[in-house]
Amino acid sequence: MTMKSSDKLFDKAGELTDKAGKILEERFEKFKGSEAYAKITDAMGQAGEFVDKKMEELKESDIPDKVKDFREKAESGTENVIEHVKAYGSLLADDVEQVIDEMKEKLAGRKGR
Repeated sequence: MTMKSSDKLFDKAGELTDKAGKILEERFEKFKGSEAYAKITDAMGQAGEFVDKKMEELKESDIPDKVKDFREKAESGTENVIEHVKAYGSLLADDVEQVIDEMKEKLAGRKGR
């Protein structure tokens, strides 16, 4: 029994999807070893420590003033982390787009055979 061309196409698309997934995993693993990831991880750890410290201060002091200070500092730190995540997301999206374009080109080339 021979495979239909549509079955072959689906198989090939599955293979390409698997390859794209592996590339994404490799890119993320590389990112996890990067300085940016280390900085983000450190910032998140510091943010956690900061939250714990501020919660204790809130329990022991004038709550309205402390809530206002905490909110302002958390907003400032969060904006920095969000900028880093957006930048990495953009890079990752570009890589995914490139892989998809390459897959399209390969599939288009095979249609002409």
